[in-house]
Amino acid sequence: MYDFIFFIFALFSIPKFLIRLGQAASRKELIAERFGFFSKSFGQKFIGRKTVWLHAVSVGEVQAAREWIRLFLERYPDWQIALSVTTPTGRQVAETLASERVFVFYAPFDFSFVVRNTFATLQPKLILLMETELWPNLISQAESSSIPIGIMNGRLSPRSFQRYFLFRYWMRPILEKLSFCLVQSERDRDYFAKLGMPPLRIFYTGNMKFDQFDSSIRAERGSSVRKNSEMSNRLILVGGSTHWGEEKLLLGVFRRLQERFQNLKLILAPRHPENLPKIMTLIKSFNFEYQLFSEEQSGISRPVLLIDRMGVLASLYPSADLVFMGGSFVKRGGQSPIEPASSKKPLLHGPLVFNFREIYQMLDEKEAAFQVTSEEELFQKSRLLLENPKLREQMGTRAWSCVQSMKGATARTLDFLASWICLQEEPSVAVAQSL
Repeated sequence: MYDFIFFIFALFSIPKFLIRLGQAASRKELIAERFGFFSKSFGQKFIGRKTVWLHAVSVGEVQAAREWIRLFLERYPDWQIALSVTTPTGRQVAETLASERVFVFYAPFDFSFVVRNTFATLQPKLILLMETELWPNLISQAESSSIPIGIMNGRLSPRSFQRYFLFRYWMRPILEKLSFCLVQSERDRDYFAKLGMPPLRIFYTGNMKFDQFDSSIRAERGSSVRKNSEMSNRLILVGGSTHWGEEKLLLGVFRRLQERFQNLKLILAPRHPENLPKIMTLIKSFNFEYQLFSEEQSGISRPVLLIDRMGVLASLYPSADLVFMGGSFVKRGGQSPIEPASSKKPLLHGPLVFNFREIYQMLDEKEAAFQVTSEEELFQKSRLLLENPKLREQMGTRAWSCVQSMKGATARTLDFLASWICLQEEPSVAVAQSL
């Protein structure tokens, strides 16, 4: 029955799948792996090996898992990781983590026969799902195969909770099959419990994204924004992970700011690469010259820099003087402010930040960020900060302090999982570790 339901869902998802197919480095690989078909050489990597299957949907989840992966490989040298992603952009970032003990692939569609094929290839001893990946066939197959499966860095936005709550009677049997659920906040703990997850299996460990910058690999060209002398004298406003509609807002504010700050540069980093053609047209309509990050040349600087590569935004935040966080003026719930806050940058954001309510609330309360509700207010606060370098420094320092106070989730998560790893060790090893 669920296979049939998922098939109907898949039919409506074909347009999105075709977009992702066009973004993939290898279309053949994406299609094959999503249907559970792998090369013989890939399958041989898992024969007789102790493997954790870690599923991280896209860029954000992969980045959040980066530090955990490093610590896990260090603590368990005889284990390896099968890291699955759903999107081509997530695959691109995940490949930076690939090694002789980390193998990247596209996650299977949640058809029962596809999931079984993937299990047969990976032969995992433990499965970890990042944030909110609740796939019934995957979870059921793990339970029937006696493989522990749980959620790591779990979270539910208010919108997701309301949607799942409508189907809570169907959700409960799925959640009851999970071995554990490690959540980011007390709100997430409450949400999962209301959906039917047994409360005794829910544990608050915090948000692993606060730890990711201890070992984050910066993009090779990330610091190039300020490399040449001409750029070192510029003020830089970054629009981070913007959603369609917010670029127009920022360009309007930028045009007004340029009247007072002639040396101001705008860096636009759209959340969705498929919007790039529309954004290029929009920039031209404002009569701004722009350059793409992939085509940037040393010594050449135009007013607008458009980021057309994934995985480089975190490396650009250190160059910023001021950061606007996207997804906060549209009903997306805001994007994570942790990266720019870790880089000691003052933040501006819109009112719609329900996906990261706790961190935005702390940043606002500690006067590390300004919430704005209109284009005019965004202009006024931006002008205030650009005119006051001391205020920018103070806000950036407070933002960094907020992030530091919330670190430690990765270590807590790894400590919790130690007992589950021990259970999957060879009997003699498990006994020795328990002594």
